[in-house]
Amino acid sequence: MPFCTQCGTSVHPAAAFCQNCGAPQPRQTGQFEGLLEGLSNRNASILCYIPIFGVIPAILFLASQKYRRNTRVRFNAFQALYLFVAWLIVSIAAPTLLLNGYPGWGLEHLVLALLKLGLLICWIYLLVKAAQEQEVRLPIIGDLAARSTTEQL
Repeated sequence: MPFCTQCGTSVHPAAAFCQNCGAPQPRQTGQFEGLLEGLSNRNASILCYIPIFGVIPAILFLASQKYRRNTRVRFNAFQALYLFVAWLIVSIAAPTLLLNGYPGWGLEHLVLALLKLGLLICWIYLLVKAAQEQEVRLPIIGDLAARSTTEQL
């Protein structure tokens, strides 16, 4: 139960004014769903593919009620999440396993740098295709995303 901002008396959540002092009360709005109301499916798909940081909106879209039945946005969100996992593997796990603390720019470093560049180019390509409202399926990651999308319905 909310309280009056002026006198502290408990007020009804839908009340516009306090019953005790008559002070106007702030309107209560839906926090999460109100945020996504004006967002189109195209813009939601684009936000999923912002390199590295797109994982945050992708998780929000997968958790929201608005996109629960929207297969296109859910597919893009899952594909962006799996692409982020691939980025983490190439950025953190692969250097630890392959390089073992070895400094310098050997062949292993070059391969890892090229893999990172390839993933970044994939992100940008998918972002452009999402802006054009075209669905692109990456070879392995896209199949996983499609399977995850259909399993969640």
